[in-house]
Amino acid sequence: MLRTETIPLEVVGHGAHRAVPLPTGPRRTASGYADPVAWLVADTVAEALRDAGRVVVGSGRDIGVLAVSEYATRPTMGLVAAGAGRGRVSPMRFAAANPGSIAGLACIEHRLRGPSLMLSMPPGAARPVATALLCGWLSSGACRYAVLSEHERHPAGTHSVHSWVFRDRSR
Repeated sequence: MLRTETIPLEVVGHGAHRAVPLPTGPRRTASGYADPVAWLVADTVAEALRDAGRVVVGSGRDIGVLAVSEYATRPTMGLVAAGAGRGRVSPMRFAAANPGSIAGLACIEHRLRGPSLMLSMPPGAARPVATALLCGWLSSGACRYAVLSEHERHPAGTHSVHSWVFRDRSR
């Protein structure tokens, strides 16, 4: 979690999935081939947006998304590699293997149209960069709210995601 005492960011919503297995099987949506980590992040973003409630209602075009994960889309990358070994790669799986889909799926599923970015690094190491990006997006008016999602894979094979909705407290 970002320490917000010394920066102009205010948390207005939070969602979390702690130590859970990755979702399995496709979902019945246009994004059914999305990576399981991307689904976990999208679900956690939904919780954070619900927690923010009326503060962000109807603000989709004004919400940016920043995702951080060192593990990223490895499950789908593995499927693409296996398919390539057999001489066939699904174009939909190929797109889902892009690490950027971790932020992108949350944008698609929740109709978020602000800036978006995926940082492929450990969340702890990414916090200074994430802080600078969020402050820049919010202070410049690129978006009114920003969601930060941090994903971690644990040694036991489970996954955790925390998502926070921020706004610029100085505006």
